[in-house]
Amino acid sequence: MNLYDFDNTIYKGDTNTDIILYSLKYHPINVIKSLVKARKLKKEYKKGLIPFERVKESMLSFLFQIKNLDSYLDKFVNKHMKNIKQWYLIRKNEKDIVISASYEIWIAKFCKKLKIKNVIATKTDANGKIINGNCKGKEKIVRFKKMFKNAKAVVAYSDSKVDIPMLEYAKNAYVVEGNKLFNYKKGYKFNIKIV
Repeated sequence: MNLYDFDNTIYKGDTNTDIILYSLKYHPINVIKSLVKARKLKKEYKKGLIPFERVKESMLSFLFQIKNLDSYLDKFVNKHMKNIKQWYLIRKNEKDIVISASYEIWIAKFCKKLKIKNVIATKTDANGKIINGNCKGKEKIVRFKKMFKNAKAVVAYSDSKVDIPMLEYAKNAYVVEGNKLFNYKKGYKFNIKIV
């Protein structure tokens, strides 16, 4: 089975950033309120007072105030399908597994358009509260093993050192930098900085 990170890996850019920018046009006041609150919470997170999930929930809380959110996300996804990278479109397979820290509510929609059936991403409830933590780092492997009990990861792809656990779990792994793929080996120097 082939494992793919989504943002900055098979997708050009970061969907979290893109949905904020997209929503600034349609829901500017709610977006700004969410970002201001998230900025305050980020200070608490950096002091170790709260988990990162609280910052993320706050940053994207505007989404859960939108009426007909499902339809709204469909429009967002349709507009941003052009950001799927060409190298991935050439090799994609419906048996691929996308594992992302971004919210499942939109990652699953991108994957449906790509005819990818297997999606593991950060889940939220109807109010935007993250369920069972952020799907990031080692948690990606925990969730993969839970969903596919006897499966083996043949190849993994990611742009970020946060995904080292996933890259090292697979038999073979590639680091994605833009549209270029590089063989991953222990000690690889990643170009992408973690925010």
